Amino acid sequence: MVPLNVVMVSRVSGHLDSSKITGALELLRRRHPLLAVRVEIDDEGTGWYSSEGVPEFTTHVEQRRSEDQWIARVKEEFCTSFPLETGPLVRCALIHSPEASEIVLCGHHAICDGMSLGYLLRDLLRFIAESEQGIQELVDPPVIDSTTVPTPPSTNPLRRFIMRRINKKWAAKNIRFGEAEMRQMHAEFWKKNEHVQVLAWIMDSEATSTLVERCHAENVTVNTALWTAFLAAQCDVQGRGRRYRRRSALALDTRDNLTVPVGEAFGFYASSLTVNLPYNPSSSFWDNARRVHSKIARGISKTNIFRMLSAELVHPTLLDSLYYSKYGLVTETMPKRLLRKMRWHEITYGYALTNVGRFDIPTTYGPLQLEAVYGPSVYSDVDEKVVGVITVGGCLSFILTFNERIVGDGAKLREAAMGHLEKAV
Repeated sequence: MVPLNVVMVSRVSGHLDSSKITGALELLRRRHPLLAVRVEIDDEGTGWYSSEGVPEFTTHVEQRRSEDQWIARVKEEFCTSFPLETGPLVRCALIHSPEASEIVLCGHHAICDGMSLGYLLRDLLRFIAESEQGIQELVDPPVIDSTTVPTPPSTNPLRRFIMRRINKKWAAKNIRFGEAEMRQMHAEFWKKNEHVQVLAWIMDSEATSTLVERCHAENVTVNTALWTAFLAAQCDVQGRGRRYRRRSALALDTRDNLTVPVGEAFGFYASSLTVNLPYNPSSSFWDNARRVHSKIARGISKTNIFRMLSAELVHPTLLDSLYYSKYGLVTETMPKRLLRKMRWHEITYGYALTNVGRFDIPTTYGPLQLEAVYGPSVYSDVDEKVVGVITVGGCLSFILTFNERIVGDGAKLREAAMGHLEKAV
């Protein structure tokens, strides 16, 4: 029920036949079953995916008039809800011209992550350029649950006892949420978050290669250097006054951590790490980077990355009710308390950063050339700033999403972060 749409954008040069996109997505349902699902909600309020009666895709096409026109489309995708009860939960928009086009893929975050959209983008371009190759089917995407994770999160018996009592009291209220309520909540969410802005930029291959080499020499990861640059920019531009800016949300990929193979399946295989990341403006960039690197490594080693399964302890409609409570559509006491307990009632993090890393997909697809990829991009009201990073064709690209009313001029953050990286290497 949380209104989180995740977006991946690609720019391609060469003549792209827009009529082929919808047909290719239809055929790709055989490879990626979650492209063709809708949600059914049972009598207990639990949601299930069904592939029965899901409509065919339609592709939004608009004439390309400028280089940054696609950014307006991304913002539109954020605030357009998905038809949960009918599906599909993925859609595509095309900003089209004879010479260059942007493909905007958007999925409900409940069924996909950034890497999944990257695989879908590659498969879409491959099939458009080489339709005679046919579709290579994959097995159904495995589900993250107690049977597929190596170590399910443990919960003490007292907490289980308390949650059973809370769930019983909540169930007696017989509160249910359907698509109509979800659309209402989605509308309220975007009323209060209408000042969302998106900035995107790219680091050329030479600068990217130089950064990678310097990170190796300093014994830190590129991800660490990026975190350090954005933390430095936050300190420069926004200061350190807000307590939540000391807290960061680091996106983690779980694909290689399940007990069953995931491969290139389209699904939701992401988790996150909450960590307080240090930044000392009196120290050098690389000294800060080493401290950030150490802090992240310790956090990952101490955290069960599948702790989100603990949410199974909560009655499904009580969990659903949190955002309805946050946006004034539910007035019950229980969700208000749980909302505060989970810290969803306020901005919780200064940054959430998702670095897909080096995504080794081709850049040539028949007559089409993949010029740039931006994403994953998402807007969350518990994160002050959200950064998506991906490396394709040897170039790092960035997309920054933020609420302008809270953050102000995001371009200052972008310039400060890139300035720190340039100076550091």
